[in-house]
Amino acid sequence: MIFDWPARMRQMADFVGFTDEDLELVRASGPVLLPRADELAANVYEHFLSYPATARYFLTRDGEVNEPRLEKRKHSLARWMRNSIEFKIDEQFPVFLLAVGVVHSNPPLPAGRHGSVPARFMTGTISFIQTQIASMLAEEISDSTRALQMSAAWNKMLTLQLDILLAGYVTETPIPPRPDAPLMDDDGREIEPEITVTPESSRRNGSPQTQQEN
Repeated sequence: MIFDWPARMRQMADFVGFTDEDLELVRASGPVLLPRADELAANVYEHFLSYPATARYFLTRDGEVNEPRLEKRKHSLARWMRNSIEFKIDEQFPVFLLAVGVVHSNPPLPAGRHGSVPARFMTGTISFIQTQIASMLAEEISDSTRALQMSAAWNKMLTLQLDILLAGYVTETPIPPRPDAPLMDDDGREIEPEITVTPESSRRNGSPQTQQEN
């Protein structure tokens, strides 16, 4: 079955009220936001590193920050902002977003040695970005009404993106950590040996459940 992702995005655009005027507001924000794209990326990844549950995806086996991987991800996020400012509902962008969701829900090795990124962190990341963009617009644009209009347009557009990103998770059944990596809980703490992770079929809502060994 071939799914029409652009049609789905257009349906959501209608549902959230994302109009041509909103699209123009997003594009008009480019001269304000693009010079601060690297700052946004740095803030996002600094936020990730401040929480053990998300920091673990950017650490080496020795527990040090994997700087080359981090810099690569920062550049990718800055590029995403540029693409978002040029946003349009075509054949390519929804599929790109879907692929991003799939990579986070079913990460390949070696980057995926800690397992899938829970969908709740994808939602939280979009919320964090929304807040960052709203703050930047408020700081840079003296017309508060105009800044608010741009912020609202970005919120709608990011909601459209989030819908497709989460579609990449399909069933919300996470990929467990790989055998060659230490098992960790959602706070980034290593799970003690006497605790085992339940079979994949019994996991729900992106959170691993544990049970005591007999």
